[in-house]
Amino acid sequence: MTAGASASSKERAELGALAALCSLPHMGPARVRALLTGRDAPEAIDQLRAGRAAALAELRSCRGVDETLIATWRRQIASAFEHAAIDGHPVGADLLAAHAREGIWLSVPGRSDAAEIWESDPEPPALLFGQGSVIDPQVRRVGVVGTRRCTAYGRTVAQQLGSGLAAAGVAVVSGLATGIDGIAQRAALDAGGSVIGIVGSGLDQVYPASNRTLWADVARHGTLLSEYPLGRRAAQWQFPARNRIVAALCEVLVVVESGSAGGSMYTVDAAAERDRPVMAVPGPITSAASAGTNRLLAEGCAPVCEVADVLAALGEPGRGDAVPNGLGLPAAPAEPLDQRVLDELSAGPRTLDEMALLTGTSLGELASSLGRLQLSGWASEAGGWWEKAR
Repeated sequence: MTAGASASSKERAELGALAALCSLPHMGPARVRALLTGRDAPEAIDQLRAGRAAALAELRSCRGVDETLIATWRRQIASAFEHAAIDGHPVGADLLAAHAREGIWLSVPGRSDAAEIWESDPEPPALLFGQGSVIDPQVRRVGVVGTRRCTAYGRTVAQQLGSGLAAAGVAVVSGLATGIDGIAQRAALDAGGSVIGIVGSGLDQVYPASNRTLWADVARHGTLLSEYPLGRRAAQWQFPARNRIVAALCEVLVVVESGSAGGSMYTVDAAAERDRPVMAVPGPITSAASAGTNRLLAEGCAPVCEVADVLAALGEPGRGDAVPNGLGLPAAPAEPLDQRVLDELSAGPRTLDEMALLTGTSLGELASSLGRLQLSGWASEAGGWWEKAR
């Protein structure tokens, strides 16, 4: 069920009531699910307003819910009823109108065109706010996630995966974060592919701010989704909740770079809970950014060495016919000095002076070598630090 001109008055009343519930302060997915146990959204609103014992008991069972918060919710619901009575509209109608003015549609996932995605999900969203295209369940979907603090190697692989999956007609699903997530989705967009971005705030609250252009482009050319209404700012607890939706929407999850803990691993856990295959990109054992992915490989996750590996996991090997083989790795350096320099960079980022000491090479020869490695895609430089790029 999606809000629109064709929605019935009953459907719009349900969407409006859901929007009103989601707009309550500190209301999260688990608390909404508790309120909706055995009842629809308008009934949940009525029971919360009236202080019915069953609804309050279910709320009290949620972690972090106390009597002060319940009282705040009841006051806000009472105020919403007063305004609705004055306007002559159902509760939440003003919220539907406010979102419609911003080009945001609302969808109940379990009753949408993509309902089969959520049929067996242990924590399906009660309501999604979206911009751009609705999800087409016929389009194959791969999640690409990783650390915000990615290396040049991780950036290159994320770009290759994003563009390669786009070329194969596969949608890239991720969380629009800085680092691996955003890089993969930008590459997919630039290649004319399909992108589904799930965010942890209202769709008018861009986070991180540096990704403002990417958000706008996903909303214009792909699908942008959130569980949260307009005005909801980013909060730390909302990102693990967001990650479960990334896991639910993808058919295969690929981790490019990740430390041993962090947001990517929350997504891995959520994928495992939903029986989604998890794949990992091998990385240098000396790189902290690959500690998590290498551990996943050691635990039995399938490796990703080229886009074709991901397509095979999807059961769509033929889709990779137009995708370049591998992840774009050039031939190994031909010059002996270049290989020595590359071996030193494998241990981590170095300055030019450090590399000169380690290799016993003059600065002039070293600069020429690093220039060749940079042109061939093997090395990159940022802020005076050189590192292996692949």
